[in-house]
Amino acid sequence: MKRNIGAKLALYPTPVTVIGAMKEDRPTWTLVAHVGIIGHDRILVSLASSHFINGFINENGKLSGKCLSFKSR
Repeated sequence: MKRNIGAKLALYPTPVTVIGAMKEDRPTWTLVAHVGIIGHDRILVSLASSHFINGFINENGKLSGKCLSFKSR
């Protein structure tokens, strides 16, 4: 069932996004399914506080993201 909720900023499951951060001099990656586009130059990433990568994102103030896609056969 579809329901029109109007124009709202909402965070909902999207295609899986790979989020990366640096751990000292090495990259580390995690998969995230809750990512929202909040502007032309910004995304919102929702991670539980228990995720291993959170500390590295907070420490460096940076992350990188890549949306994955595939073609069904």
